[in-house]
Amino acid sequence: MVMMLDRGMGQVSRIPPLPPFLTPEELVADALPLLDPPSRVSVTDAAERSLRVPIAGRWGGYDRNVAPYTVEPQDISQSRRFKGVIFVGPSQSGKSQMLLSVAAHAITCAPGPVQLIHMTKTDADAWVEEKLDPAILNSPLLAERLGKAREDSTFSRKRFKGMRLGIGYPVPNQLSSRSQRMVLLTDYDHMPQRLGPKDAPEASPWGMALQRIRTFLSRGCVFAESTPAFPVDEMMMRPASALEPHLLPATTGGIVNLYNEGTRGRWYWQCMDCDGLYEPSFARLDYDRDLDPGEAGDMAVMVCPHCGSVLSHRHKPEMNRRAMSHHGGWLHEGREVDEETGQRRLVRIDDPLVRNTPFASYAFNGAAAAFSSWSGLVERYETARRAFEISGDDLDFAGVHYTEIGVPYQRPKDDDEDALTLEMLQQHALSLPKRIAPSWARFITVQVDVQGNRFEVMVMAWGEDGQRVAIDRYAIHQPPDHAPNAKGDDGKYRAVDPGRYAQDADVLAELADLVFPVDGTDRGLKPLAVVIDFNGPKGWSDNAEKFWRKQNREGQGGKFFLSIGRGGFNQRDRVWHEAPERSSGGGKGRGIKLLNMAVDRLKDSVIAALGRTDTPVGAQHIPQWMGAEHLAEHLAEIRGEKGWELKKGVLRNESLDHSVQGLAMAEHKGLNRVNWEAPPEWCVAGLTNLNAVPLARPNDAESARDVPTPEIPRKINFLRRR
Repeated sequence: MVMMLDRGMGQVSRIPPLPPFLTPEELVADALPLLDPPSRVSVTDAAERSLRVPIAGRWGGYDRNVAPYTVEPQDISQSRRFKGVIFVGPSQSGKSQMLLSVAAHAITCAPGPVQLIHMTKTDADAWVEEKLDPAILNSPLLAERLGKAREDSTFSRKRFKGMRLGIGYPVPNQLSSRSQRMVLLTDYDHMPQRLGPKDAPEASPWGMALQRIRTFLSRGCVFAESTPAFPVDEMMMRPASALEPHLLPATTGGIVNLYNEGTRGRWYWQCMDCDGLYEPSFARLDYDRDLDPGEAGDMAVMVCPHCGSVLSHRHKPEMNRRAMSHHGGWLHEGREVDEETGQRRLVRIDDPLVRNTPFASYAFNGAAAAFSSWSGLVERYETARRAFEISGDDLDFAGVHYTEIGVPYQRPKDDDEDALTLEMLQQHALSLPKRIAPSWARFITVQVDVQGNRFEVMVMAWGEDGQRVAIDRYAIHQPPDHAPNAKGDDGKYRAVDPGRYAQDADVLAELADLVFPVDGTDRGLKPLAVVIDFNGPKGWSDNAEKFWRKQNREGQGGKFFLSIGRGGFNQRDRVWHEAPERSSGGGKGRGIKLLNMAVDRLKDSVIAALGRTDTPVGAQHIPQWMGAEHLAEHLAEIRGEKGWELKKGVLRNESLDHSVQGLAMAEHKGLNRVNWEAPPEWCVAGLTNLNAVPLARPNDAESARDVPTPEIPRKINFLRRR
């Protein structure tokens, strides 16, 4: 222990000893290895010598046999022939490990500046803390070369003997004015695809990275890996052919398009029965699609397309190892065409006749991934597929294609969707009087779309498994008597003006008290909820908030909801109920919540429900009484790349918006979680329903307005809930 005196602090102890002095000879001996020329060692060989990786909770040596398909892509990064390497594949397949192996090679064998670009600064910091630092600490050869000064090991860089590893994120200043021998781009499709100001973007991350390696001539390389995250661009797509057998469908952006510019390598297995080569893909997995997802996954097998021989999942590691020894492996598109078959010849990456391009590219299918099972892959695929067929929302189904299989996603063409016309809806219309709920109705929702001179209203009845039908549709044009200037000098009412007069919204208060008879029964149903559009003419959002606060003071706040649409197919949820960040006046939105709706995802579900004429499950029926104008509003929009848009020449879509509001409200209340054998009180059948009202004259829509809600049944229900 060292002790010293300090005038300000007094006696100070526990001062660590100073490091020993180094002689000039020792300094020179330490620096001499930096003068060695780059070692002629492959990336994979270097990784097995120097890199340790986590294996089942412990650290062990890197083993090429675990994920043999990563060997060629990471080794080819040192080739003088290619300026870039592109790898498209599923998550949990070892993609990011390749970048760490390339970095380890640069540290131990070929010193030079390397930069690794993550999706965001937060992800970069997390990768350093959770992956890079532990790998260096547990790999003695890497730890030995790491500088000992404090500034040698930070979140943004690691200084090793003779080389610098920079860790950044995709912004122009990270990919500008720096020379790098290697630039590594991870999760490329989750980066901004254009860097710089929106009005004058500089280039893509890939393009800017290529500029950084120019100084190093043929020794420079850009390595990009990612799961695909962009959908198929149907306008640019061309099908794979005998001349382009490995072409992936063009996407709206991202790494798939980079892959198509390269050598287009695919991973092949060689059948042990017929020696035929084939790509192990999800499409070649055979299983019974009628079984439950878990059972279907357990029976999944791979079928050889040449002889029909079957492989179970336990054979996958062996097939991958055999492929590494040229019983299959990576095959790329060549420049020659077989004269007999008319097909493009497939060649190895080192073949002089490989496709003439500066980029080596690889597309890997999740069916061959080392860290996923066929049973889990099929189970997740089938679960997402069936949910998509029921709801029409394909977000999870697309996610399985991107992250589990590793291929770009194209929304399936639905013949029923193409045939969804006004005539078809009229053909399958439900015969039911207006303002009468069907016998299967369990709850009622009321939707209000706000226009500049009217409130458009739709009432929907809901049954088991999401079955629903509109039971009323009308517009409110007249303001309440107490509204300012409600009547003119001539005694006529003006049109409602929701943005100008807050009192005009009071006409909506009575919607919560309406009663709708249930067909063939002696009861009616009051609305479970009234959902009102928060968007509208200028000034309406403030007036809508005033209306809700007034209803809340009168004890009706739980009946009324204000909805707001959120566009795009990648919203975090379908429906969420939370306070707005700020009110339109600039202050905090205290005490009020908005029903946020992922409108494009919900419109997918509505259109799918309208076309579901062969089953009541999740079906949205059209009533016979609905006029052609309101009926056509359901089909007013067309699905585009970024969302649903009004068809050319069409102006009104209120019925579609109403349907979205109703579905959002039902899902928020818990429609998708209901156990219909023991449903909650808000959707139970009979008079025990929280919103049920006994009627003296069944099926009389007009008399239902005059029947007060009895107090005794409500008290009984209240006591039962307690």
